[in-house]
Amino acid sequence: MSPSRNVFAPLALALALVVSSGFVALRALGAADGYFPALNQPRPPLAACPPVVAKAPPRRLARRVVVVIIDGLRLRDSFGYQLIGRLRREGVDAAALSNYPTYSRPNHVAVLTGVPPAWSGVRNNAYAWPVAIDSLMDRARAAGLRSAYAADLAFGAGMMFHDDFAAIHYAPWPGGFAKAARLVLEQDYPLVVLLPGAVDAAGHEHGAASAEYTAALAEVDRELGAALAAVDLELDAIIVTADHGHTDEGGHGGVERDVMEVPLVMAGAGVRPGAVIGETSLLDVAPTAAALLGLPAPGHALGRTLVGALDVSPEERAALEAADRERLATLHAAVAEIAAQAEPEMARTHSRRLAWVGCLAAVGLALLLLARRLGALVLDWRVLAIALPAFPLTYYALLDILGQQTSLSGLPDRDDALGALFRFGLVSTAVQVVASWVALRGRVVLRDRLAAANALTATGMGIAWAAAGLLWARFGPNTFVEPPGSTIAVLVPATYVAVACHALAVAVTLGLEIVVFFARAVDPRVRLRRLERAADRERRRLENQGQVR
Repeated sequence: MSPSRNVFAPLALALALVVSSGFVALRALGAADGYFPALNQPRPPLAACPPVVAKAPPRRLARRVVVVIIDGLRLRDSFGYQLIGRLRREGVDAAALSNYPTYSRPNHVAVLTGVPPAWSGVRNNAYAWPVAIDSLMDRARAAGLRSAYAADLAFGAGMMFHDDFAAIHYAPWPGGFAKAARLVLEQDYPLVVLLPGAVDAAGHEHGAASAEYTAALAEVDRELGAALAAVDLELDAIIVTADHGHTDEGGHGGVERDVMEVPLVMAGAGVRPGAVIGETSLLDVAPTAAALLGLPAPGHALGRTLVGALDVSPEERAALEAADRERLATLHAAVAEIAAQAEPEMARTHSRRLAWVGCLAAVGLALLLLARRLGALVLDWRVLAIALPAFPLTYYALLDILGQQTSLSGLPDRDDALGALFRFGLVSTAVQVVASWVALRGRVVLRDRLAAANALTATGMGIAWAAAGLLWARFGPNTFVEPPGSTIAVLVPATYVAVACHALAVAVTLGLEIVVFFARAVDPRVRLRRLERAADRERRRLENQGQVR
């Protein structure tokens, strides 16, 4: 092998790695940004099943039903407020479970359709299409009843059910919600949905353990009290619940108790005061509201009518329970069939993707072995031991500590998640670059130093890419029927971001090494000092050998 090849092979590989790292970073960031939207299904398989619409109940229990969804209100913070407390005393006080993923849009849909995120297709707040499944508003419209929606911050429900509501009032300014709520309640809408967002906003910004969260809830309770003062509980019914709770630190999306448990308070016409119904689900709200209006439950609802909370005769109760059994039996069978039919295709997708990852890994390994043979990289185990663990240890330690044990509740929505993950990645990139610089300082021969840097960065990128590839093969889009668990849903985009930031570390590390290479190669003083140090080391080695002999 010629000396010129020995000199220029490491340089050529370093330049190639720097260029390819930019391409890898862009693709990895695109994959991370697209992961959460790809979990959603604008046309979920359940939508292909005909709605199971039973015969309407024999009697309408309430002239009007007002469904209040207080965004971000956890159960244990819902006590001690005037309106909610009064409704608890006069009606039914219960707890309900939210649905994973505990984001707003999936659970707004769950409340209004009775369908959980796994089957509604609405898996996170990146969902931006009309909902394709049967809703409470659809049942009202089929019976000739109009419905209205009012919110301040949460425009998503109005967008997703744009064709289902007869009127939508979105007022995202101070005092806007109170006015919008009064406006829809003053008109003749048999079904009204109110969604104040100030509590959720305070939870995200300050945490649920903060004074600001408490103050926001007090203000929302006051505004709702003023707006609902015109509601006649002798004729109308009110249901108050929440889409999800919040952690003390602020966040939701996971399955923590404070995130999953929300209040469910019902009062007014058709509600049996003091009824004890135990823990329920947000899926039960839509069938129960439908029963109060004398409507059949939404035809895709997987919840049940809370007949124990309703002021109905034994015959009416039996009819509601029979309708629930018929609907749920049909839908559960359909869901089971959908899952069974999807499993073989999911298994084939996993196998194909694993094969792709394996093939690309083999090609990458072959290229590294060729580069080593050409002298373009040198596996210095000391350099690898010092610098290689720096990025993953720093990144995943930050994710675990600051990301609240890798829960979606620590990274509650897509923009926040990507921003936090990228910040973790930048810190890890800096640690990686410093560790690489320290590990490479001992190498004096420029060719060997650059070759060792090539081996370090290429090995690190290979490991990061392989981890991301395995997660893509197993948990990427189109590889599951129900959304992956909270930890996996964090780790997949986190690993994509890690690849992007590791690619940045590759570019910075090799960029510095290339600068060092050329600076020292053209500076005669540097070359002289390098030769002198090499001569000193050789002299000491010979002296040590003489002493040993």
